[in-house]
Amino acid sequence: MLRLAAPLVALALVLPVAGSVPAASASESHPTNAAKIYRWGHASVKDEFKAPLSRSWRVNKRSLVRNQHGMLTLDSTRRSGTVSATLTGKARQYGRWEARVRGRQYGKGGTPFRAVWELAPTKQEHCGARGIVLSDYALGGSTARMHLRNLPNADFTAGKRLRLSRNEFHTYAIEVTRKRISWFVDTRVVRTERRAAARTGAAYNIRFRLLATKGKHMRQGRMQMDWVRYYSLERPNAKSIQAPQTQRKTYAGAC
Repeated sequence: MLRLAAPLVALALVLPVAGSVPAASASESHPTNAAKIYRWGHASVKDEFKAPLSRSWRVNKRSLVRNQHGMLTLDSTRRSGTVSATLTGKARQYGRWEARVRGRQYGKGGTPFRAVWELAPTKQEHCGARGIVLSDYALGGSTARMHLRNLPNADFTAGKRLRLSRNEFHTYAIEVTRKRISWFVDTRVVRTERRAAARTGAAYNIRFRLLATKGKHMRQGRMQMDWVRYYSLERPNAKSIQAPQTQRKTYAGAC
């Protein structure tokens, strides 16, 4: 009887307990997207970039924009100028948009490109004066900024210090309702803006840009998106979206 005890104990350690639930995966226990934390439901518009780039994406330099290893990739050269990709035919006025983004620069010398993840109005952009910027940072920098811009020249803005120089992904989201706009970074609400002057009422297209500085010698860079998604406002937030308001400034680029 003593000889049988050890095998039986070992068997008990290997077999799962009846009715037990398997441990959650790392992505489930530590989600990287606000949609999971705030329970926005299923995305009604999404691109995981697993297949060749859809024709719904309008790009300005086709040789520098592609799907690479499951990521939308925007490459730039010293002389390429701004490189952009815009998702057309999926415009929305209200809702929640989210994307997982990273940027990297190469070589030495020159002005860094800026990695910009934004919502561009479908009509009358006014040189960016009616858009929403979810993240804007110089490649190699340390602060991502958001902007809520409206005519004639209002710029409601905030910044978030992040590790941006090591090719690391960060997830940025925006929630636009009729009464407020909330900004999320890496699953946490960072700002909630309720002032009417920050809301344009426009319908928006998703856009990613590697933005060159006019007249400057640029430094080669890259911007990659792991995925991008849109969620409706059908489900209420599972957590509070209370956060400080943005800082109101003047947008000099309006036209």
